[in-house]
Amino acid sequence: MAPALILVLGVMLLLALLLGGLALAHGGSGRVLRERVRNLAGTQPAASATALPSIRVGGATHGGLSLRLFRLIRYNPDIPQEQIIGWPVVVAASLGAGAGGGWVAAGPLGPVLGFVAAPLCAVLAARLIFGWQHGRYCDAVFQQLPDALGLMIRAIRAGLPLAEALRSISREMPSPSKEEYARVVGDMAIGRPVDAALVRLHERTGLTEYAFLAVTLGLQSQTGGSLAETLENLAEMVRKRVAMAKRAKALAGEAKAQAGLLVILPFVAALAMSFIQPFYIEAFLSPTGQTMAMTGLGLMLLGLLTMRWLIRRAGRD
Repeated sequence: MAPALILVLGVMLLLALLLGGLALAHGGSGRVLRERVRNLAGTQPAASATALPSIRVGGATHGGLSLRLFRLIRYNPDIPQEQIIGWPVVVAASLGAGAGGGWVAAGPLGPVLGFVAAPLCAVLAARLIFGWQHGRYCDAVFQQLPDALGLMIRAIRAGLPLAEALRSISREMPSPSKEEYARVVGDMAIGRPVDAALVRLHERTGLTEYAFLAVTLGLQSQTGGSLAETLENLAEMVRKRVAMAKRAKALAGEAKAQAGLLVILPFVAALAMSFIQPFYIEAFLSPTGQTMAMTGLGLMLLGLLTMRWLIRRAGRD
């Protein structure tokens, strides 16, 4: 009972850490900001007090500990719309994975290693879920980038200013580009330059193409020239990059299929061996066999993650 109690206490400690960090992200900075606005509103005239709440502050600040925790589990509090799975569900699933992984590892490896494996499994599960959601969101923004640039070029050639062209994207484009460009327009409305607003978009999504767009607009505002022609050249390059990314994803399908076969093949072989020569499988029921099985599963998981990283790296290059 003592090892199980230690394992439960470790999982509960991890739960408190995750919930505290995420609660800080959702409530801490907003509460401080509301208090400052309320205090400022109390010292200003009535007209100013009514105008203050309409100012929307887009970038919340977090402490160093919470930022390190978010970076560890790949949670981005600046893009709440990317979370198709609520963070309480992700935390619950991660804790379940941590408890299950710790309980499985505590048998053959001992309670100490089981206690170490529990938080590792929980963090890995949260990182996989949050990372999958962030990658899915950024890929959707990346696929819509050529259409957004095309709409911007048509609006500028029709005689609209750049700010109105960006505002038309926030109205006409589907999600998630609609929300991202709405944030860009909001940043410009409070006095931030367009290149700085697009740099913030690049920092949120991690897409290099938005860094290109920010640099292009910044240089064009300083040197002058035809904005529509400049954006047309950039849009042509972005279309080629999107097409190349799709081709790389198609070529990576073969490598993913091979990785899946390499993972499934040992289990298929073990199932066949259990029917042909059962005593080979019975050897894994002993404590030594369970330790060997857990070691093999760990090495298989490490190999799978390595292949996944190599495939993503090749596709990114």
